Amino acid sequence: MLIDITEKSGIPLMGAIPFGIIDRGTNILQVRATSICNLGCLFCSTGGGVNSGRTNYVVELNYLLKWLKEVTKFKEDDEIEVHLDSVGEVMTYKNIAKLITEIKKIKEVKIISMQSNGTLLNTENINKLEKAGLNRINLSLHSLNNELAKRLSGVSWYNTEKIVETTKLIQKSKIELWITPVWVPGMNDEDMVELIKFAKEIDAPIGIQKYEKHKYGLNPKKVKQMSWYHFYQKLDKWEKEFGYKLKYGRNDMNIKKVKILPKPFRKGDKIKAEIICSGWMPGQKIAKAKNRCITINNCDKNPRTMVTTRILEDKNNLFIGEVK
Repeated sequence: MLIDITEKSGIPLMGAIPFGIIDRGTNILQVRATSICNLGCLFCSTGGGVNSGRTNYVVELNYLLKWLKEVTKFKEDDEIEVHLDSVGEVMTYKNIAKLITEIKKIKEVKIISMQSNGTLLNTENINKLEKAGLNRINLSLHSLNNELAKRLSGVSWYNTEKIVETTKLIQKSKIELWITPVWVPGMNDEDMVELIKFAKEIDAPIGIQKYEKHKYGLNPKKVKQMSWYHFYQKLDKWEKEFGYKLKYGRNDMNIKKVKILPKPFRKGDKIKAEIICSGWMPGQKIAKAKNRCITINNCDKNPRTMVTTRILEDKNNLFIGEVK
């Protein structure tokens, strides 16, 4: 199922994980224009992908910009970074270049970055992204071994050679390239070393991400989550071995705490909300109240139905509830 989120739909663009804007109380805003993905990664933290069977959403360009302008103005900071990410693949959004062009006009926005698996990037759209004003691409490359990369990505057509060529195209542009692999213990351990060497060879920063098990993610049964101590211990070792920076903190990325949008309700609150559309996962519905979305678990109510819901989660203005 595909749901178009327009201003006319009345669906708020804050409160739901798969679309809209996420404000975590820093100068970085996550902006999610689409939830569509063209891969099916075995370790996906969001559990999305081509065969997930989940509802997909695409947000109307002007509606997303309207919300973003209001949120950036509220933040009262002139060093906002808009990070275009997704529970899927950002490049599936057809108006991505136009979106970046318009975001660039927002006076509070200093940096526009994007997360991508790289499979839909080519010379033509990299040029468009550069012209639009994109500052950085975080490229999700998890292995240089093509057979392993295919397994990790969950699709047989994945081509590591093409992704490597794509990194060279990005490097020739004004867009900064970061290599951002997920280290999945027991699956691509040795590949981290090869990716460090590769990043150093092409002179691109590398930000290795620690695999984390998530409540709604795809968690391979044989994969054990390593401790943060072990993770950083290994990064320390590799930094010394290869003479290449691997550990990055808030200061390195110019991340700072700034004003966060207020929560209209809190965990434990019981509120009246209107069902507005299907939820991201089977058995869920999305409701709205006080200009926020609330994802309601185990709900079979039809749109326009009013329900009483108890808020189970409220972190970062992302709301999960249950019908009471």
